[in-house]
Amino acid sequence: MAPPSIPNPYAEVHASPSGPGDARPTAYQMIKDNDLLGKMTDKTFLVTGGTDGLGLETVRTLAKTGARVFFTARSGEKAKKIVDLLAVEGKTDSDLKNARIEWVQIDNMSLKSVKAGAEDFLRRSDKLNVLLANAGALPNFRAGCPKMASRHSSRPLAHFYLFQLLRPLLLKSSTRSFNSRVVTVASTAHAFSTVQLGNYGQESKVKSGYDKLCELDVDFNPIIAYGQSKTANIWMANDIERRYGAEGLHGLSIHPGGIVTAGYANMDPIVQPIFEPLFSTEAFQKVFKSLPQGAATQVLAAVGKDYEGKGGFYMEDCGVSRPIPDDEMVGTYGYRSWAFNPDGEKRLWADSLKMAGLDADE
Repeated sequence: MAPPSIPNPYAEVHASPSGPGDARPTAYQMIKDNDLLGKMTDKTFLVTGGTDGLGLETVRTLAKTGARVFFTARSGEKAKKIVDLLAVEGKTDSDLKNARIEWVQIDNMSLKSVKAGAEDFLRRSDKLNVLLANAGALPNFRAGCPKMASRHSSRPLAHFYLFQLLRPLLLKSSTRSFNSRVVTVASTAHAFSTVQLGNYGQESKVKSGYDKLCELDVDFNPIIAYGQSKTANIWMANDIERRYGAEGLHGLSIHPGGIVTAGYANMDPIVQPIFEPLFSTEAFQKVFKSLPQGAATQVLAAVGKDYEGKGGFYMEDCGVSRPIPDDEMVGTYGYRSWAFNPDGEKRLWADSLKMAGLDADE
């Protein structure tokens, strides 16, 4: 499927990066450039994983549109601290002065928790215009739950389940002037692996052949698992577009770029020796972004006017991405051929329904 032709006014500034905080745009700039400061008071957003990193920056920025912004958190104590933090910021930042920020407790490692959180959200809100599936982490599967819930991994299935529970409200909230959107945060790491259909938890050893970085002599390969989870996020957005685009509900996937977040500290010990030398190179240091820059693409996907009524594509650097050869070493841009696989997407959708204990959604 050819990506849509949508102008990217930020392409040139991304062509010559010089590191975090350089001239590349921030999430706040996306709001300003779309003339949305304080102008979305009739909208409601839900951001998963909003207590730190990209999620927190996204919540902070979307709140400046005047919309009602919910975020999910595992810890109620931490969530309350974030609400208090943003309230304090609102005393000196006029754009946050009247922010409406709330939280919902969800632990993505538990589908029971996801259901409870969705039910809580539905009790408190009769509208949902954008679901931003942000929660994620770098590969560390040693301390997680067993079987598919931790390996497929928990986050793609949790986000899929959350979407299914909130889908009727997303469809109901869609209007002609602002179609509802689901934005999934993927990564250039999708290049590490396609989705291992029927072998989600690597019950059968996966042959490493996607990238040299994947070549680990282990029964369970955390790099392939991480790549699979990111491809799954892309597939979910693609299939949402295919199934519901005509009804005014669109799916978009994005790569935020390289950002050093708390997730790096939790990287699997097997993976650390592979990635740390790579991340320390001058080339990677230049393309790394600050958190405000890293949140820019997902905020643009959520509210950008040029993306109204559109979906089914993968974004990065504040624009639609482009394909790269499957045999090119994993870098910082582009998507692999397996990012768009209608048959695979349908299979994953059906399998996810079964794993989540749901009936067919059609």
